[in-house]
Amino acid sequence: MIDRLVRKAAELELLLGDPADASSQYGFAAAVRRDERGEFPDELAGVLREAGFHLDHLPAEWGGGFESFDRSLLLVRAAARRDLNTMPATMFSITAATCVRLHGSPGQQQWLAGLLRRGGAVGFALSEAGHGSDLLANEARLEPDGDGWRLTGRKWMVGLGQRCEAMYVVARTGERGPGAFTAVLLDLTTTADGLRRGAPVATGGMRGIDFAHPRFDALPVGRDQLVGRPGQALEVAVKAQQVVRLMSTAGSLGCADTALRLTLDFAAERRTGRTLLIDSPYQRRELAVAAAALLSADAVALAAARGIHVAPEQFSVWGCAAKHVVAEAAEDAIARCGATLATRSVLRTEGPGGGLFQKLQRDAALVRVVDTSTLANLRSFAGQLPALAAAAEAGDGDAQAARTVFALDRELPPYDPGRLDLSARGRDLPTGTLAAVAAPAARALAEAGSPAVAAL
Repeated sequence: MIDRLVRKAAELELLLGDPADASSQYGFAAAVRRDERGEFPDELAGVLREAGFHLDHLPAEWGGGFESFDRSLLLVRAAARRDLNTMPATMFSITAATCVRLHGSPGQQQWLAGLLRRGGAVGFALSEAGHGSDLLANEARLEPDGDGWRLTGRKWMVGLGQRCEAMYVVARTGERGPGAFTAVLLDLTTTADGLRRGAPVATGGMRGIDFAHPRFDALPVGRDQLVGRPGQALEVAVKAQQVVRLMSTAGSLGCADTALRLTLDFAAERRTGRTLLIDSPYQRRELAVAAAALLSADAVALAAARGIHVAPEQFSVWGCAAKHVVAEAAEDAIARCGATLATRSVLRTEGPGGGLFQKLQRDAALVRVVDTSTLANLRSFAGQLPALAAAAEAGDGDAQAARTVFALDRELPPYDPGRLDLSARGRDLPTGTLAAVAAPAARALAEAGSPAVAAL
């Protein structure tokens, strides 16, 4: 099982070669050059597509190679270690694809699957600049017009919005409440009149990844382009975002991983007087804490990637918690590495990785908010905390399910996106089983010679 997880990631590393090779188009120096020029990673994304990387988030019935989210997480993490821009370049379609998988017609699913298999992209147009995470206030509107509809309004920060061949758009068809929104799937290879993509949006991190603020001016929409039932779109979109929150943790992990490796290499060679930097007590402690933070974040992300198979109905809590913990741990690790690198942490073309560290800092900050803001992420499950606390106190969690999640040698059940829910309804596998596993875990640690850890 574990061999299966790491084999594909190891093959990917071998395919891309040594990231420290300054002449490689797939290494750190090339990532810095693209970042300085604001260029899309065409060559790197191209070799990944040739290797089938873009198929890994597509289910088998769509002609994809998806097996499990823990495998996908490791693959994305391996690619993101070189350049986080590979993640949006190859996997930004996952949110819209999940929406169409949840409530699209067989014809829409077949059409979109073909587009994605060919290496195309579908944009996800939900947010609006004036309302942010207050989705119920969105104004873009879909209005009846003869046998079809007209789409009017503006969306904000659509990933790959300049180059995507399709777009999943959530627009208002009612007056109030979550049932006031409907989705359409636009074929942008044939749609021209009434759509303006606008200028590419400049960002601090992930430079060169085209974000767009598309504007729709009474764009004609056929009835066959409606996805699912009218009024269904917002619920489906919020469920689908649980998946992209999970996969965004791979980006945070990739940034922190490379930051730590670059800093360790630097500290192992740099001297202050007669002492190697890595042997200085302060830097040694900071790097040890950074390594512990990364290891903890890895454990949280991997457990979540397995948990979405076992208990997807709980992911309205689990996914948000994992996103927050991993982003916090990654930023803490990067900050501690930056303290060791000092001035070299802010140089754009010099220092470890050819100046890559400052790009890692900016990229990690962007991936933290690429699907939602930190506050919105916390707020999305804060209302469920009283029910979760009561469940944790009762200790009535499913211990067998918990073993499947946390034992890496156990087979996972197939992923079923239809089980995603807007509320965990008081259930949370990790906290619900904590009371049952705490005492046995403490005994095992004590017997293994770790009484200080057992006391925690």
